[in-house]
Amino acid sequence: MSAHPLTETPISPNKIALTADEAARIVENFIADHLGNLALAGVPRRIIFPIRALWAVPIAVAYPKYGLAGVIGIAAVDDELANIVAVTPIEDMQHAAKELYAEQKTEIEAAFKSSNFDLACIDCNLLT
Repeated sequence: MSAHPLTETPISPNKIALTADEAARIVENFIADHLGNLALAGVPRRIIFPIRALWAVPIAVAYPKYGLAGVIGIAAVDDELANIVAVTPIEDMQHAAKELYAEQKTEIEAAFKSSNFDLACIDCNLLT
């Protein structure tokens, strides 16, 4: 049995590996379609398996004027196929986002109050 060392990238015929930015863009498109405007893709990290490579991209939730509340899930982007092959279930991410909001509610609302944002919009945009 032969495997590529972790420092060596498997070669795909006629295929240039995705960049981190391309992997993040694929996840951002998924987020836009399924999660809403408070979620964002984090920094992708490449994982090399003996047969193929994936990009692990964290999915986080952030609030204007407050910033990053935390990571709510992860997406795996296939390096060769250039698509998402695994992702944390949407319901789990929505639940995690609501938990993070509940834990940080005082600070998030204080940030909103110091700006011109409508506090009523926090829940309506919370990955519904």
